[in-house]
Amino acid sequence: MKRYVLIYNPVSGHATFRHSLDTIIEAFQRRQTVLVPYRTSPGDDLRMADFIREVNPEGVLAAGGDGTLHEVVNVLMKDKLSLPIGIIGSGTSNDFATYLGVNNDLETYFDCIVDDISRPVDVGCANGEYFINVASAGALTSVAHEVDVRLKHAMGKMAYYLRGIGEIPKLHTLHLHIRADGVETETGAYLFVIVNSSVAGSMQNVAMDAEIDDGKLDLLVAKDSSLTEFMALAKDVVSGTIKPDEKNLLHIQAQSFIVEADEPTESDLDGERGPALPLHVETIKRAIRIYTMMEQGKS
Repeated sequence: MKRYVLIYNPVSGHATFRHSLDTIIEAFQRRQTVLVPYRTSPGDDLRMADFIREVNPEGVLAAGGDGTLHEVVNVLMKDKLSLPIGIIGSGTSNDFATYLGVNNDLETYFDCIVDDISRPVDVGCANGEYFINVASAGALTSVAHEVDVRLKHAMGKMAYYLRGIGEIPKLHTLHLHIRADGVETETGAYLFVIVNSSVAGSMQNVAMDAEIDDGKLDLLVAKDSSLTEFMALAKDVVSGTIKPDEKNLLHIQAQSFIVEADEPTESDLDGERGPALPLHVETIKRAIRIYTMMEQGKS
Protein backbone atom coordinates (compact mmCIF):
# COMPACT_ATOMS: atom_id res chain seq x y z
CA MET A 1 0.00 0.00 0.00
CA LYS A 2 1.17 3.51 -0.81
CA ARG A 3 1.63 5.88 2.13
CA TYR A 4 1.41 9.68 2.26
CA VAL A 5 2.00 12.05 5.13
CA LEU A 6 -0.88 14.52 5.44
CA ILE A 7 0.47 17.68 7.06
CA TYR A 8 -2.43 19.86 8.13
CA ASN A 9 -2.75 23.18 9.89
CA PRO A 10 -5.60 22.97 12.42
CA VAL A 11 -6.16 26.75 12.47
CA SER A 12 -5.84 27.68 8.78
CA GLY A 13 -8.76 29.24 6.97
CA HIS A 14 -11.72 29.25 9.32
CA ALA A 15 -10.16 26.46 11.42
CA THR A 16 -12.61 24.04 9.82
CA PHE A 17 -10.23 21.56 8.16
CA ARG A 18 -10.70 19.09 11.02
CA HIS A 19 -14.26 18.58 9.75
CA SER A 20 -12.84 17.50 6.37
CA LEU A 21 -10.14 15.22 7.74
CA ASP A 22 -12.25 12.06 7.89
CA THR A 23 -13.58 12.65 4.36
CA ILE A 24 -10.07 12.97 2.95
CA ILE A 25 -8.78 9.90 4.80
CA GLU A 26 -11.77 7.92 3.46
CA ALA A 27 -11.09 9.16 -0.09
CA PHE A 28 -7.56 7.78 0.00
CA GLN A 29 -8.63 4.52 1.64
CA ARG A 30 -10.95 3.99 -1.35
CA ARG A 31 -7.82 4.27 -3.47
CA GLN A 32 -6.06 1.59 -1.41
CA THR A 33 -3.65 4.11 0.11
CA VAL A 34 -2.81 5.16 3.66
CA LEU A 35 -2.73 8.73 4.97
CA VAL A 36 -0.64 9.37 8.07
CA PRO A 37 -1.80 12.71 9.56
CA TYR A 38 0.62 15.20 11.08
CA ARG A 39 -0.79 18.21 12.93
CA THR A 40 1.41 21.31 12.69
CA SER A 41 2.31 23.51 15.63
CA PRO A 42 4.65 26.53 15.86
CA GLY A 43 8.36 25.75 15.72
CA ASP A 44 8.07 22.01 15.02
CA ASP A 45 10.01 21.85 11.75
CA LEU A 46 12.59 19.39 13.10
CA ARG A 47 9.90 17.08 14.47
CA MET A 48 8.09 17.25 11.14
CA ALA A 49 11.23 16.26 9.22
CA ASP A 50 11.87 13.32 11.57
CA PHE A 51 8.24 12.23 11.28
CA ILE A 52 8.39 12.23 7.47
CA ARG A 53 11.60 10.19 7.48
CA GLU A 54 10.11 7.65 9.90
CA VAL A 55 6.96 7.15 7.79
CA ASN A 56 8.99 6.97 4.55
CA PRO A 57 6.05 8.02 2.35
CA GLU A 58 5.61 8.26 -1.41
CA GLY A 59 4.75 11.95 -1.01
CA VAL A 60 3.64 14.70 1.34
CA LEU A 61 0.25 16.45 1.27
CA ALA A 62 0.05 20.01 2.63
CA ALA A 63 -3.45 20.90 3.86
CA GLY A 64 -3.78 24.55 4.82
CA GLY A 65 -3.06 27.91 3.25
CA ASP A 66 0.01 29.37 1.59
CA GLY A 67 1.77 29.48 4.96
CA THR A 68 1.38 25.73 5.47
CA LEU A 69 2.74 25.01 1.99
CA HIS A 70 5.61 27.42 2.74
CA GLU A 71 6.46 25.49 5.91
CA VAL A 72 6.39 22.12 4.14
CA VAL A 73 8.60 23.39 1.29
CA ASN A 74 11.15 24.71 3.80
CA VAL A 75 11.23 21.42 5.70
CA LEU A 76 11.75 19.36 2.53
CA MET A 77 14.38 21.72 1.10
CA LYS A 78 16.40 22.21 4.29
CA ASP A 79 16.35 18.53 5.19
CA LYS A 80 16.95 17.37 1.61
CA LEU A 81 13.80 15.24 1.54
CA SER A 82 13.14 14.53 -2.12
CA LEU A 83 9.38 13.97 -2.09
CA PRO A 84 6.56 15.36 -4.25
CA ILE A 85 4.03 17.66 -2.58
CA GLY A 86 0.27 17.64 -2.95
CA ILE A 87 -1.68 20.79 -2.07
CA ILE A 88 -5.08 20.72 -0.40
CA GLY A 89 -5.92 24.40 -0.17
CA SER A 90 -7.90 25.04 3.01
CA GLY A 91 -6.47 28.37 4.15
CA THR A 92 -7.60 31.97 3.95
CA SER A 93 -5.29 32.41 0.97
CA ASN A 94 -4.38 29.57 -1.41
CA ASP A 95 -2.53 31.36 -4.20
CA PHE A 96 -0.30 28.54 -5.45
CA ALA A 97 -3.13 26.00 -5.40
CA THR A 98 -5.27 28.53 -7.28
CA TYR A 99 -2.58 29.00 -9.93
CA LEU A 100 -2.31 25.25 -10.48
CA GLY A 101 -6.06 24.68 -10.31
CA VAL A 102 -5.46 21.51 -8.32
CA ASN A 103 -8.37 21.90 -5.92
CA ASN A 104 -11.08 22.52 -8.51
CA ASP A 105 -11.90 18.79 -8.52
CA LEU A 106 -10.42 17.05 -5.49
CA GLU A 107 -11.55 13.55 -6.47
CA THR A 108 -9.68 13.82 -9.79
CA TYR A 109 -6.72 15.42 -8.03
CA PHE A 110 -6.53 12.56 -5.53
CA ASP A 111 -6.45 10.13 -8.47
CA CYS A 112 -3.52 12.07 -9.93
CA ILE A 113 -1.65 11.95 -6.61
CA VAL A 114 -2.04 8.17 -6.34
CA ASP A 115 -1.00 7.83 -9.99
CA ASP A 116 2.12 9.93 -9.23
CA ILE A 117 1.35 12.69 -11.75
CA SER A 118 3.56 15.61 -10.87
CA ARG A 119 5.62 18.39 -12.40
CA PRO A 120 8.88 20.11 -11.42
CA VAL A 121 8.59 23.57 -9.88
CA ASP A 122 11.12 26.31 -9.17
CA VAL A 123 11.69 27.50 -5.61
CA GLY A 124 12.97 30.88 -4.48
CA CYS A 125 15.53 31.29 -1.72
CA ALA A 126 15.74 34.61 0.18
CA ASN A 127 18.55 34.95 2.72
CA GLY A 128 18.48 31.19 3.33
CA GLU A 129 14.68 30.93 3.64
CA TYR A 130 12.72 29.25 0.85
CA PHE A 131 9.49 30.45 -0.75
CA ILE A 132 7.28 28.75 -3.30
CA ASN A 133 5.31 31.69 -4.63
CA VAL A 134 6.09 35.23 -3.45
CA ALA A 135 8.58 37.40 -1.58
CA SER A 136 7.56 41.00 -0.94
CA ALA A 137 8.26 44.13 1.08
CA GLY A 138 6.97 47.65 1.44
CA ALA A 139 3.54 49.19 1.87
CA LEU A 140 0.69 46.76 2.69
CA THR A 141 2.89 43.64 2.53
CA SER A 142 2.80 43.13 6.32
CA VAL A 143 -1.01 43.22 6.48
CA ALA A 144 -1.23 39.41 6.79
CA HIS A 145 0.88 39.50 9.96
CA GLU A 146 -1.21 42.21 11.59
CA VAL A 147 -4.74 40.88 11.07
CA ASP A 148 -6.28 39.64 14.30
CA VAL A 149 -6.65 35.84 14.16
CA ARG A 150 -10.24 35.99 15.38
CA LEU A 151 -11.14 38.52 12.68
CA LYS A 152 -9.44 36.37 10.02
CA HIS A 153 -11.40 33.30 11.12
CA ALA A 154 -14.65 35.27 11.07
CA MET A 155 -14.16 37.19 7.80
CA GLY A 156 -11.53 35.31 5.77
CA LYS A 157 -9.95 37.37 2.96
CA MET A 158 -12.19 40.36 3.75
CA ALA A 159 -10.18 40.84 6.96
CA TYR A 160 -7.05 41.45 4.86
CA TYR A 161 -8.84 43.95 2.63
CA LEU A 162 -10.23 45.90 5.59
CA ARG A 163 -6.83 46.01 7.25
CA GLY A 164 -5.25 47.15 3.98
CA ILE A 165 -7.75 49.98 3.54
CA GLY A 166 -6.84 51.21 7.00
CA GLU A 167 -3.17 51.41 5.99
CA ILE A 168 -3.70 53.59 2.90
CA PRO A 169 -3.38 56.95 4.72
CA LYS A 170 0.01 55.83 6.08
CA LEU A 171 1.52 54.88 2.71
CA HIS A 172 5.03 56.11 2.04
CA THR A 173 7.72 55.13 -0.43
CA LEU A 174 11.09 53.45 -0.06
CA HIS A 175 14.19 54.06 -2.14
CA LEU A 176 15.27 50.71 -3.59
CA HIS A 177 18.59 49.62 -5.03
CA ILE A 178 18.02 46.52 -7.17
CA ARG A 179 20.54 44.22 -8.77
CA ALA A 180 18.93 41.70 -11.14
CA ASP A 181 21.35 39.21 -12.70
CA GLY A 182 24.04 41.85 -12.16
CA VAL A 183 22.12 44.75 -13.75
CA GLU A 184 21.55 47.62 -11.30
CA THR A 185 18.44 49.82 -10.98
CA GLU A 186 17.51 52.60 -8.54
CA THR A 187 13.87 53.54 -7.97
CA GLY A 188 11.42 54.91 -5.46
CA ALA A 189 8.73 52.37 -4.62
CA TYR A 190 5.63 51.82 -2.56
CA LEU A 191 6.27 48.08 -2.57
CA PHE A 192 7.77 45.23 -4.55
CA VAL A 193 6.91 41.58 -5.05
CA ILE A 194 9.06 38.78 -6.43
CA VAL A 195 6.72 36.11 -7.77
CA ASN A 196 7.03 32.58 -9.09
CA SER A 197 3.47 32.21 -10.41
CA SER A 198 1.00 34.76 -11.77
CA VAL A 199 -1.26 34.59 -8.68
CA ALA A 200 -0.32 36.57 -5.57
CA GLY A 201 -2.36 38.10 -2.78
CA SER A 202 -5.45 36.32 -4.17
CA MET A 203 -5.04 38.36 -7.37
CA GLN A 204 -4.86 36.74 -10.82
CA ASN A 205 -2.47 37.70 -13.64
CA VAL A 206 -0.11 39.69 -11.43
CA ALA A 207 2.79 38.73 -13.72
CA MET A 208 1.53 37.54 -17.08
CA ASP A 209 4.91 36.10 -18.17
CA ALA A 210 5.55 34.15 -14.96
CA GLU A 211 6.31 30.44 -15.35
CA ILE A 212 6.93 28.16 -12.38
CA ASP A 213 9.60 26.02 -14.04
CA ASP A 214 11.66 28.43 -16.18
CA GLY A 215 14.46 29.03 -13.66
CA LYS A 216 13.49 32.70 -13.25
CA LEU A 217 11.40 34.86 -10.94
CA ASP A 218 9.48 38.04 -11.77
CA LEU A 219 10.10 41.25 -9.83
CA LEU A 220 7.32 43.84 -9.91
CA VAL A 221 7.79 47.25 -8.30
CA ALA A 222 4.97 49.74 -7.70
CA LYS A 223 7.02 52.86 -8.38
CA ASP A 224 6.88 56.17 -6.57
CA SER A 225 3.85 58.09 -7.89
CA SER A 226 0.91 60.12 -6.65
CA LEU A 227 -1.51 58.32 -4.36
CA THR A 228 -4.16 58.60 -7.09
CA GLU A 229 -1.85 56.90 -9.61
CA PHE A 230 -0.93 54.21 -7.09
CA MET A 231 -4.60 53.46 -6.40
CA ALA A 232 -5.26 53.25 -10.15
CA LEU A 233 -2.39 50.79 -10.49
CA ALA A 234 -3.72 48.77 -7.54
CA LYS A 235 -7.14 48.64 -9.22
CA ASP A 236 -5.58 47.24 -12.42
CA VAL A 237 -3.61 44.67 -10.40
CA VAL A 238 -6.70 43.52 -8.50
CA SER A 239 -8.74 43.22 -11.72
CA GLY A 240 -5.92 41.45 -13.60
CA THR A 241 -5.76 44.13 -16.29
CA ILE A 242 -2.23 45.49 -15.87
CA LYS A 243 -0.99 47.17 -19.06
CA PRO A 244 2.42 46.01 -20.35
CA ASP A 245 3.55 49.64 -20.69
CA GLU A 246 2.26 50.79 -17.28
CA LYS A 247 4.55 53.71 -16.41
CA ASN A 248 4.30 53.21 -12.64
CA LEU A 249 5.19 49.52 -12.71
CA LEU A 250 8.72 48.16 -13.05
CA HIS A 251 8.88 44.53 -14.21
CA ILE A 252 12.16 42.60 -14.30
CA GLN A 253 12.59 38.87 -14.90
CA ALA A 254 15.82 37.32 -13.62
CA GLN A 255 17.40 34.31 -11.94
CA SER A 256 18.82 36.30 -9.01
CA PHE A 257 18.02 39.56 -7.23
CA ILE A 258 19.56 41.70 -4.53
CA VAL A 259 17.10 44.29 -3.18
CA GLU A 260 18.22 46.94 -0.70
CA ALA A 261 16.16 49.72 0.89
CA ASP A 262 17.09 53.07 2.41
CA GLU A 263 15.39 52.26 5.72
CA PRO A 264 14.83 49.17 7.89
CA THR A 265 12.28 47.04 6.06
CA GLU A 266 10.82 43.64 6.84
CA SER A 267 9.93 41.17 4.10
CA ASP A 268 7.13 38.66 3.67
CA LEU A 269 7.57 35.16 2.24
CA ASP A 270 4.41 33.36 1.14
CA GLY A 271 2.37 35.35 3.67
CA GLU A 272 4.78 34.57 6.51
CA ARG A 273 7.17 37.00 8.20
CA GLY A 274 10.47 36.95 6.30
CA PRO A 275 14.00 38.31 6.78
CA ALA A 276 14.82 42.01 6.83
CA LEU A 277 16.20 43.69 3.73
CA PRO A 278 18.59 43.52 1.99
CA LEU A 279 17.14 40.44 0.31
CA HIS A 280 19.45 38.11 -1.62
CA VAL A 281 17.12 36.02 -3.77
CA GLU A 282 18.09 33.06 -5.94
CA THR A 283 15.90 30.87 -8.13
CA ILE A 284 16.49 27.15 -7.61
CA LYS A 285 15.31 25.66 -10.86
CA ARG A 286 12.91 22.72 -10.65
CA ALA A 287 13.86 22.14 -7.02
CA ILE A 288 10.72 20.22 -6.01
CA ARG A 289 7.86 18.31 -7.60
CA ILE A 290 4.19 19.19 -7.12
CA TYR A 291 1.34 16.76 -7.75
CA THR A 292 -0.81 18.24 -10.49
CA MET A 293 -3.89 17.50 -12.55
CA MET A 294 -3.58 15.21 -15.56
CA GLU A 295 -2.94 17.76 -18.29
CA GLN A 296 -0.38 19.69 -16.24
CA GLY A 297 1.59 16.59 -15.40
CA LYS A 298 2.75 16.34 -19.02
CA SER A 299 4.74 19.56 -18.90
